[in-house]
Amino acid sequence: MELAEITRISVADQVASILRQRILNGELPPGTALQEISTAASLGVSRNTVREATRILSLEGLLKRSAHRGVSVAHLSLKDVAEIYQVRRLLEIPAVLAAKPDSTEVFSELRGSLEGYERAVDEVDWVRAVRFDLQFHTLLIRFLRNRRLESFYQKLIGELRMGMVLVDRKHDDPGGLVPVHRRIYELLTAGELAECARLIAQHLHDSESRLTQIMGQQALQESRK
Repeated sequence: MELAEITRISVADQVASILRQRILNGELPPGTALQEISTAASLGVSRNTVREATRILSLEGLLKRSAHRGVSVAHLSLKDVAEIYQVRRLLEIPAVLAAKPDSTEVFSELRGSLEGYERAVDEVDWVRAVRFDLQFHTLLIRFLRNRRLESFYQKLIGELRMGMVLVDRKHDDPGGLVPVHRRIYELLTAGELAECARLIAQHLHDSESRLTQIMGQQALQESRK
C-alpha cells in the first residue's frame, strides 16, 4: 500500500510540473478553469492524480479553489501584490544586512543566477529571465540561515511569478533590470550591506509599481470590452 501511494504522488508531482510550466508560460492564462476530467484524459492519468497535482499548485498559489467554480488559474489582485511586496521587504532587506563574507556558496550561486539572468535577457526569453530574477532574490534569503523562512519565501515567490512574467513581457526595457541585480551582487560581495539594503528597497518599490501599473492598465482595458 505504501509503495502504491509513493508512486501515485510521484506521478502527481510530474503532472503538477507540466501544469506549472503551462501556467508560467502563459498557455493557461489567469482565470482559466481547469477541468479535472479533460485534464486527466489529455495527460493519460487518473482524476485522483490530477486532484493531487492541483492541490500541490494550490499550495504554491498558482491555482485557486472555489466551492462553486472548482479549480482555476490564480489571478493576482492589487491587494495580493501589495501584501507580497510587503513580505518581500520584511525578508529581503534584513537578509542582505545579515550577509557574511564566509557565505561563499551563496555568493557563488548568486553569481550563477545573475549570469543566467543576463543570458536569458540576451536571448529575449522572458519566462526564463523571470525564473533567474526570482531565483536571485530567493538566494538572498539564505543569508538569514533559516530554512523555514526559505521555504515560506519560495511559496510566496511562486505566487508572484505569473505577474512578473507579465511585467517583463510588457516592460519597454527588461534588460534594464540586469544592472540593478549586478549592482546588488557587487555591493554584497564588497560588504557594503547598508547601501545594498537601500538598493533592494528601491528595486522592490520599482518592481511593485511596474506590476501594479500594468495590472491597472489591463483591468481598465477589460472593463471597456
